[in-house]
Amino acid sequence: MDILIIYQFCSFGGVERVVLNRTKTFRKYSQDVRVTIGYLQDLGALSSFQAYIKANDLGGAISAFLINPNSLPALDRYDFVFNIDTPQIFEATRYAGNMVMECHTPYVENRQYLKNLPPNIHSVIVPSHAFKSLVLGEFPKLPPVFVLPNPVSEEFFSIPVSKEKKFYTKKPLAYLARLDKLKNFTEATRIFELFKKDENVMFAVAGRGAEDTNLLSEYEAKELLGKTFLRDRIDFDDVPAYIRMIKNHGGIFISPSTGESFGLSAAEFISAGVPVLLSDIPPHRELVNEDERFIYQLGDIASANNKIDGIFERWEDDSKTVEGYGRKFDGTSFIQAWQDFLNAQK
Repeated sequence: MDILIIYQFCSFGGVERVVLNRTKTFRKYSQDVRVTIGYLQDLGALSSFQAYIKANDLGGAISAFLINPNSLPALDRYDFVFNIDTPQIFEATRYAGNMVMECHTPYVENRQYLKNLPPNIHSVIVPSHAFKSLVLGEFPKLPPVFVLPNPVSEEFFSIPVSKEKKFYTKKPLAYLARLDKLKNFTEATRIFELFKKDENVMFAVAGRGAEDTNLLSEYEAKELLGKTFLRDRIDFDDVPAYIRMIKNHGGIFISPSTGESFGLSAAEFISAGVPVLLSDIPPHRELVNEDERFIYQLGDIASANNKIDGIFERWEDDSKTVEGYGRKFDGTSFIQAWQDFLNAQK
């Protein structure tokens, strides 16, 4: 089976990671699926994406390149064409009979295109049951909506704790996401400030904007800069190493996000056995099986403080707990959902 995925830009984001994880999961479960992904624009991540393909010997399973929305490849040579949040190609694909829409964007303004789907789009795919409920509430007249849960690649599972690979003397509170309003980095900073005088805690921030001069100035003024690791981008192949570093130092991943379609970064930390503290939104609850130890109410940073203290105290037990929750991301659920989707198309 040959599938084409079209996405508007290539960045160091969740959609790109989803495509790579899916491809590895197809191979792991011996699925005869070859993936081609065409990006409309490279935001600086395409070379890293292609390097990951080469490093993981995926060349026979996936290829990635830039495409012109006005000169698309021949769509009829593919079994399916998946359009991920890219309404720019609606006109160019209006007559293709193999089109499937995928909605992954947690930004409400960016999914308004669902109001005006072309009639040739016969199915919509979303990554979680919580997000399906949200989307159907916003757009009740959609074609059939299928949940295709995001798998996590095998390198995130069973990461051992290695005391020999410690670089720091402190335990990190880790953040991995864009530093924007929806991801709620402002609240992450407020939580960090609660631990500013704790000599046993440091902060690790990775995401677009982490090396911005304004942020550096803000963190210096807040007296946070001296105990914060900042990284503007992490190549696709380096994310497991970042998570391994957090785990080796007994760290915690935090996400105060106000909206997610799935929460792939959190799922990767969970799969690796790194305890998490997540904002109380439905996709996050789905990730941790509704376990209140790993959920806090948005805005209630006092509660976040108390829960982080508790996780640090129980770190080894909580690590084993979340690792158990992470088993649902091993690809089994994805393959079953994929088969269900294919069967529904017959």
